[in-house]
Formats: sequence, structure tokens, C-alpha cells
Amino acid sequence: MLKIAVIGVLLLLAFLATKYLDERRQKKLLIALGVLVGCAVAYLMAIELMR
Repeated sequence: MLKIAVIGVLLLLAFLATKYLDERRQKKLLIALGVLVGCAVAYLMAIELMR
């Protein structure tokens, strides 16, 4: 559960940091963060299924 909280806080900070970028960089960063969130969810689900 702590892993999920840490990942969530870091992603929230990254989303807040996007306010200060121009639109093109915002899009790239948000796409990268979306992929990162998807990978984190898949990773956590895989770990839980292995138990």
C-alpha cells in the first residue's frame, strides 16, 4: 500500500509541475506520465497476482 501512495504522490507532483511548461512539452510529459501510470498499475497487479 505504501508503494501505491508514493507513486501517487510523485505523479501528483509531476502533474503540478506541468503547469509551468509550454503546451508542446506539457503534451509530451502528460503522455509519458500516462504510460508510467499504466506500467505502474500493471506492475502492481502482477505482483499481487504472484502472491
